[in-house]
Amino acid sequence: MSAEPSSGAVPMEQVQRILIIKPSSIGDVVNALPFLSSLRQRYPDRHIAWLVEEEAADLLLGHPLLDRIIVSGRRRWGREVRTPFRGSTALRELTALIAELRQGRYDLVVDLQGLLKSALTVVCTGARYRVGLAGSREGSERVLTHVVPLPPGSLHAVDRYLEAARFLGADPQSKAFVFPSRPEDGARAEALLAEADVTPDKPVIALNPQARWLTKLWGEERFARVGEALARRHGARILVIGSSSDLPSVRRLASYMNRAPFVAAGRTDLKVLIALLRRIDLLVTVDSGPMHLAAALGTPLVALFGPTDPRLIGPYGGDGVVLRVPLPCSPCSKRRCQIEADRLCMRSISVEEVTEAASALMATGQACRASRDLS
Repeated sequence: MSAEPSSGAVPMEQVQRILIIKPSSIGDVVNALPFLSSLRQRYPDRHIAWLVEEEAADLLLGHPLLDRIIVSGRRRWGREVRTPFRGSTALRELTALIAELRQGRYDLVVDLQGLLKSALTVVCTGARYRVGLAGSREGSERVLTHVVPLPPGSLHAVDRYLEAARFLGADPQSKAFVFPSRPEDGARAEALLAEADVTPDKPVIALNPQARWLTKLWGEERFARVGEALARRHGARILVIGSSSDLPSVRRLASYMNRAPFVAAGRTDLKVLIALLRRIDLLVTVDSGPMHLAAALGTPLVALFGPTDPRLIGPYGGDGVVLRVPLPCSPCSKRRCQIEADRLCMRSISVEEVTEAASALMATGQACRASRDLS
């Protein structure tokens, strides 16, 4: 597998079974969904599978455009192999995953991750055709048979993945984000809103203060001030979303508010979160998985950016506003701030700027809702 990869066409007439490798993170998987839609539209009769990690698996389980979802426990296995009496279980699961990849007999593997970990997975499949994007890192191109050329300049992740769809003969015009859904997901979201005393005519604003990188954080007290201002101006019910691990931060945020927000953090899986994001009027968020979900769903949002580049991984489509302060050190794409003034790029975004941007979106959204109610 060390031969120089080609930029020529893949003979798709020889391909019946396709595996997409995009294991994580939530935002990355969301951004790859239009690639799946385009590929399925072009090849409706092919078998298409997706390898995903446990964290983002709910975005794909039950997906109508996929024939198979292969779930990897890579992160969990990494913890378990260092834990007494758990390492053997992790190794057995890893061995079973490798066997499943081999037994899939995939003709084509598309590596949208472009890292060493995904390259190892590519090798495990034994696929004849192995496609990845130009600019892949950590030597992952060495296992490819074909490299997708990319146009010069900044290109959003969604558009980068769609270049792979074009390379494989698809014509990705619609850029559709398709999510699996179950009737109970909407019912659970509505039950949460009912518990929060939300009525159909009451605006709902969600705050998402958490992200994996410390450098992306804006501060719980600042989010609280925005929430209070928006509740006063628009009579909105404020929700705070997040995972169970975010609860300490979310509770601190809630403690800063005179009228306690409804804490939805830790009470939704990804499918219920999607249903909830469909229902709200606005999301105020840092760069995170929920931000990408809201953008893909067309939910109005205000996204705060500092260390990451919104041209590459910002909210794609939808009704969104990105706020960032153009500092010489931003975007740095680093998980730890390298200057003495910690997280200056995020702290430079003012509460007033966020409040005004959110209010402008709320005003537009309420006007649209009133128009729909009158029709």
